[in-house]
Amino acid sequence: MSLKKYLGIHRIFLFCCFTFFTFCSQAQDASVENTDEQPLAESRATGPHIRVALLSEDQALVPNTQQYLAIEVQPDPEWHTYWLNPGDSGEPPKVTWSENTETLSFGDIQWPTPSAIPVAHLVNYGYSGQHLLIVPINSTDSLRAHDSVKISAALSWLVCKEDCIPGWATLHLQLPVDTQTNKTPDAPLFEKTRTTLPSEIELSSHYEINEDTIAIKFSLADINSLNTLNDAPWEVFPERNDLIDHAAQQQQIVTNNAVSVLLKRSAYFDPSSMTEESNTLRFLVKQGEKAYYLNSEPNTQLSEAATLSGIALLGILGFAFLGGLILNVMPCVLPILSIKALAMQQEHTGLLQKSAYFLGVVVSFNAFAILIILLQQGGEQLGWGFHMQSPLVIWLLAFLFTFIALVLLDLFTIGTRMAGFGNGLVAGNNAQSHFFTGVLAVIVASPCTAPFMAAALGVALVSEPYVTVLIFNALAIGFALPLTLLFASERLRNYFPKPGNWMVTFKHFLAFPMFFTVAWLAWVFASQQGTEAQFILLLSLILFALFAWLMTKTRLPWLYCALMILLVALPLTPASTVLTATTAKVTDVLPQNSIDFNADTLEQLKAEQKVVLVNMTADWCITCKVNEQVALNTQAVSSALTEDNVTYMVGDWTNKNDEILNYLKRYERAGVPLYVVYAGTNSYTVLPQMLSPGIVVNALKQAQEELSNVY
Repeated sequence: MSLKKYLGIHRIFLFCCFTFFTFCSQAQDASVENTDEQPLAESRATGPHIRVALLSEDQALVPNTQQYLAIEVQPDPEWHTYWLNPGDSGEPPKVTWSENTETLSFGDIQWPTPSAIPVAHLVNYGYSGQHLLIVPINSTDSLRAHDSVKISAALSWLVCKEDCIPGWATLHLQLPVDTQTNKTPDAPLFEKTRTTLPSEIELSSHYEINEDTIAIKFSLADINSLNTLNDAPWEVFPERNDLIDHAAQQQQIVTNNAVSVLLKRSAYFDPSSMTEESNTLRFLVKQGEKAYYLNSEPNTQLSEAATLSGIALLGILGFAFLGGLILNVMPCVLPILSIKALAMQQEHTGLLQKSAYFLGVVVSFNAFAILIILLQQGGEQLGWGFHMQSPLVIWLLAFLFTFIALVLLDLFTIGTRMAGFGNGLVAGNNAQSHFFTGVLAVIVASPCTAPFMAAALGVALVSEPYVTVLIFNALAIGFALPLTLLFASERLRNYFPKPGNWMVTFKHFLAFPMFFTVAWLAWVFASQQGTEAQFILLLSLILFALFAWLMTKTRLPWLYCALMILLVALPLTPASTVLTATTAKVTDVLPQNSIDFNADTLEQLKAEQKVVLVNMTADWCITCKVNEQVALNTQAVSSALTEDNVTYMVGDWTNKNDEILNYLKRYERAGVPLYVVYAGTNSYTVLPQMLSPGIVVNALKQAQEELSNVY
């Protein structure tokens, strides 16, 4: 190519570039900085899928007066802009005002109440459609020296649908200065926007940061009298962007006086960034069209009882009392009820003798409460039945129930101290026996959770110590009351058969429920530590029974010593590693069509709009096992769980598991069982603790119908 021809093409290219940039410059001038002959035109700008404008509520500026400007933002349909915290992605609009520090000062944006905007698997916080970002301005007396003031606002924004487009514009507004003013035609927009602003009432609130969650609680006492509350769910919007997983479901419990919300903590949140000087978290909470700000303070003992009124606390105590009553007929307590029935057949004259069982129950529940409080103060996370997660406790209970069974069979009877000790504790008619029966009943009942009891324990295990003690005492009174009345009332005892030789036979028969309990404990032990450890436990129990039998046949002290040494030495064999490895777990044998519980998997399934049944269970929870046999493992429920859109998720709490404990706390539960059915991200239903096939099937069908109506 010749040099002349090359230069010609080069000139044409430069001319095109110049023409293009000149056209763009003119277009920009037309949209942002028009001529003085059209002063209002320079207050508006247009970008891809959005229009913005700088508006004034008043026609003139008045010295020494607070007035209001606003950025009008109007994205196209299906497009949106962002709130102060944009959520999982995005950027909020930003405004830089012109330097008028001698005459004007500009306040912060008054953000309208945002909406949660789902985008794929993310959630953004922002606005669709026309809205105003109102900004207060304050003028000084020096404004009188001016006839008019030009206000400039350098604005940046991000407008999004599935893709996002950034935009920039500098908007200008020339306003006269006067001693009085009238409203502009845009004033109604300001008034309309003020109805969408959060209330000026700030609600008292506390928060607690846990390993995977952030719990907040706010009081409704300041707004109960306004008659603005309804049944709509509350939505929580944190001002801090890195605090929570915005797309995760927000679990909440609403009472007349307070709302508790459990939020999933963001993986990007660093608790070390919180200092004593800057540990207040600010949230916006929204119910329907009403919204309120929270300045939430840290509370290391956030609980349902933290803001309980006297009436609400009485309600929780009432639930605990009813739960204790019902606990008497739960499957896990039935073996010990048989022993208690024996003691009722004889007359009880002394006050101590009549109240010993009651004292045994109350002392045991208080011991549990104090132990839980002390362990929690030491940083442990505990739930109801936590001791059953320890293989050592299971080991000791197996020996205890074996000992009780042997006593009932009269194998400790020939002149030994252990004979008197055993009969006195189990089958005797004295205060010591009744007291120990109360202790034993509480130990056996501890893995169970009765109706009404779950809500009360959920409050107790995350409350201040005095509330925990009160709730455990209410539970103890309810549990001890029926048998205490039978001990105290001769009229009630008259309904039972008269004492006689039949009691000896009946006592021997009662040994077998104890042996069944031992078999159950051995099964739990195998679930925790494996079949090899179970074999060592069973071998130890057999040797213990052999020792008891030999005591009835011979008086050779050396044999007793040898057997006792062997019995004590067994835990020092490889089984000792079993007893100390409390977090070991045998491979789960899950029900068909089920998967292991995982919080992240659960959130993913909900985001995919699946129906999910979560079953929180444990091998030591007899109530759980009864529900599995009478409901969850039936043909009707199994068929419902095989539907394409249904997932069955099982959480096994046989051993300590903090992830499951945190999940239980979301629903203010302290122990298992817990059954929850999710309809995707739309809603969830907590099922009762005593299940039937119809309850489960109907809950699954209802969740499927809800999803089909939405999609």
